[in-house]
Amino acid sequence: MMISSQTISPDKQEWNWPFSLANLTAGCRRHFEDTSIHVERVEPYPLHDRRPSIGRIRGIKVHYRASDGPGECILVVKETHGTTRAGLAGAGRREVGVYHSLSDHLPLATPSMITGSPSGDWLILELLPQASDPEQWSKDDYLQAIDMMAVLHDRFWALGEDLYAFPWLSRALEGDFDVHITAAAQALSRIMEIKRPILIADKPRRIELYKQLIEKAEQVIAPLISQPSTLLHGDYWPGNIAAAHGRRQIVYDWQLAGVGPGVLDLIVFINKSAWWFDDLPLSQDEMVECYRDNMMRRAGIRWEEDVWSEIWDHALMWRFIQDWIDLLAVTPEPLLLTRAKQLESVWLIPVESAIERRLN
Repeated sequence: MMISSQTISPDKQEWNWPFSLANLTAGCRRHFEDTSIHVERVEPYPLHDRRPSIGRIRGIKVHYRASDGPGECILVVKETHGTTRAGLAGAGRREVGVYHSLSDHLPLATPSMITGSPSGDWLILELLPQASDPEQWSKDDYLQAIDMMAVLHDRFWALGEDLYAFPWLSRALEGDFDVHITAAAQALSRIMEIKRPILIADKPRRIELYKQLIEKAEQVIAPLISQPSTLLHGDYWPGNIAAAHGRRQIVYDWQLAGVGPGVLDLIVFINKSAWWFDDLPLSQDEMVECYRDNMMRRAGIRWEEDVWSEIWDHALMWRFIQDWIDLLAVTPEPLLLTRAKQLESVWLIPVESAIERRLN
């Protein structure tokens, strides 16, 4: 993503940033712990290409003067517009909330927030160090990321009631449930009406299974609600984790942060990795085993095999309702056809098998 190198200074009229100079100055003073800082000018800074995020992302180079002389720093401006779905809290509000209220309590590394609007319309973060391409992650990288996920879940395990102190966190299985079901039902109706994508619309049995999935949504979430809740990243996968030099991993993009059973984060991590990357260095079973071993070792949490199998199936069905049915209704047909093999193997076939096992 290349950005114009035009310099923008406070005495010019073409200031096109969502924040004010005062916002930025105050944030830099807090971040660098130096009250003598005065920002003199801001200019766009090109960022390396990265995988899509919710909203707009731009780099800036900040030139400032302090008591010990001039300085500069590179920062990232995120503008998150709207919500992840109509009727839900703004995604930007969640991310600002995490950095402002929860980052000090998180047991993993995150970017530092310089400043941000209370509504989450924009926030300014430190630029992450150069990281390895997630498509080139090794087995050890995956195992470390799963270990960090378990550490996060352990820290907030069974604290769902306490997390009500942060009302902006997503609660997909509780207060947000009806919003997701309505969106999924409307999306399936659209698929049937426009007869696309053909991977679904041309298969009557598949349509019937998805109707059943939506109609029995309360049955889908029942085993998940019975599990202890924890803090969820919501979109935890290698594309949102910077694996910097020295194997230090930094987790970012907290727009989907929420509360629920930890298996929901694990489903996202495994399936999104399989969706984006053709060949993973370890299998789904190995990743699941790593997570379960970590939770047992750290918190003494153990699932019997039949219980784990059940919550895995129900988590898979719920994530499909929550994230995929309406996505399939609006994704261009050619794109879906190019990814048909991954779509079938990662989502459609496993979800349908889960429906057959658990809802029939």
